[in-house]
Amino acid sequence: MSAPSRQLTIGGLILAGGQNRRMGGLHKAALRDSAGVRFLDRIAGAMGSPAERLLSTNTPALAEGTAFTPVPDRFPDTGPLGGIASALLFCRSDGLLTVSCDVPLVTPELFDFLRSFQDRGWPAWAVEDRTGRLHPLCGVYTKECLPLLLSQLEQGQRRVTRFFQSVGGQVVSLAGTSIPDTALANVNTPEEWDRLRTAGNL
Repeated sequence: MSAPSRQLTIGGLILAGGQNRRMGGLHKAALRDSAGVRFLDRIAGAMGSPAERLLSTNTPALAEGTAFTPVPDRFPDTGPLGGIASALLFCRSDGLLTVSCDVPLVTPELFDFLRSFQDRGWPAWAVEDRTGRLHPLCGVYTKECLPLLLSQLEQGQRRVTRFFQSVGGQVVSLAGTSIPDTALANVNTPEEWDRLRTAGNL
């Protein structure tokens, strides 16, 4: 009988390294809801208290006043995949719970759902919503990913979904849970931001 997989130590990583072109230069992490709370702080509150808290950003000032340690990109112009690699190289944890800074409606229940798979022995796992859409930036990536991750970055491969599939990432669906798909709603444009505010969600 094989021994059960060791439970991993999981840190938290908020990805905030984008160039925000579609937001007219406004940094999405610094956007505020109707109560004046930054997206970054909303997401941090939902994440709870992971083993360590990291912020992937080249704007260290975003982390001021928070419990997050800024981690600059070690792989310029490689998008969120480079941010994940930089944070995995930096962190002390076995893996990182990742989320983009543009999902202000993310809930503690979603993060708890992701943490519930940490004893499966998977190299990575990420959420799929009820429409079947994978959200590879809302998941967990372990240090087991690093060799392939660094190799793909070196080869110029920057697509997160492609890497996730290549490394044997597992899909965990929200179907069958009480977590709403709106927890994954992201804000990439001023129009999307306005829609969420008009709907009374922000």
